[in-house]
Amino acid sequence: MRTIAIASLSALLLAAALVGPAAAAKPIKEPMPIDPQDIPAGVTCDFAVRIESAGNPKSITFVRRDGAFVAHSSGHIVSTITNVDTGASVTRDSSGPVKVTQNAAGHIVLRYGGATVFTLFDGDVTGRGLILFRGGTEFELGDDDFTVIRADLPVNVEDLCQTLG
Repeated sequence: MRTIAIASLSALLLAAALVGPAAAAKPIKEPMPIDPQDIPAGVTCDFAVRIESAGNPKSITFVRRDGAFVAHSSGHIVSTITNVDTGASVTRDSSGPVKVTQNAAGHIVLRYGGATVFTLFDGDVTGRGLILFRGGTEFELGDDDFTVIRADLPVNVEDLCQTLG
């Protein structure tokens, strides 16, 4: 899920900066927390949303010999997404995995495989939304390391705002 990847991204980038090229061969392996998320109405959907996830996601972070940062996050994650206004909810697999890298422009690139619940906001190239996609997907984040400036979405995308609306 984007929010898991983004929440952990700052920690991963800090860890990568601290390990430096001298430790390029030693990956950092750690669990990733998956706290519930409350998203106010109008931020991703027209209604308030609560996302509760369960599972055991893990990340492996390393710096390649050429100094490039790479992180892999995987593990079984199941997310329950609830329309707080109506109580309607759906449960979806959101296991990814995701590979996080930096491109030549220095932007963070998120490459997803499998099923993932992903939050989108007003400033994103797609506009706001809450989606479930299945299959290879790639997002490029802008200079702020948060805003999606490029989204290559697969054909199979579920609009969770519409599903729960």
